[in-house]
Amino acid sequence: MGIEFFTLLLVAFVVILYVYLILVRKSILIKSIKRKLVYVLVIGFSLLILLLTLTTEQTTDQRIRGFLSVLLVLSFLLDTKGLSDDRIILGPFDKNGILYQDVEKMALLVKKKEIRLNYFKNDRRGPMMKFSIPLEELLAFFSERLNEDAEISILVDEDK
Repeated sequence: MGIEFFTLLLVAFVVILYVYLILVRKSILIKSIKRKLVYVLVIGFSLLILLLTLTTEQTTDQRIRGFLSVLLVLSFLLDTKGLSDDRIILGPFDKNGILYQDVEKMALLVKKKEIRLNYFKNDRRGPMMKFSIPLEELLAFFSERLNEDAEISILVDEDK
């Protein structure tokens, strides 16, 4: 009555996943902000799995799988997108990202406490990203990395 092969395989997968997510997170210089609902859902679902793991009668192997399941769900909190040194990272498994030299236009919508960024590549709009840094820092960051031909449009939302 030892640990099964698939449990060991799941342990290896979780370890490799966390190492990869931490490495991707370190490569991002400016992280985009997430919705608070994501944190609530991930933590709530993790607590539910943990509660079920602890309250039901299980074998050691099943209990280990339960704890690993909690770690898998919590890995969504390490999921990061943002701006790295040479590209826009759209998700943790986006190995290529979007190179700054390929961006034709950027649109920045400045709200009270956040900046929403959209970029255009090959006349197609990319997904929107939100940042909580000052506009001056973001523009300085892009001035060193974007092509000279790239256009940056800044819109200010003055709604209160």
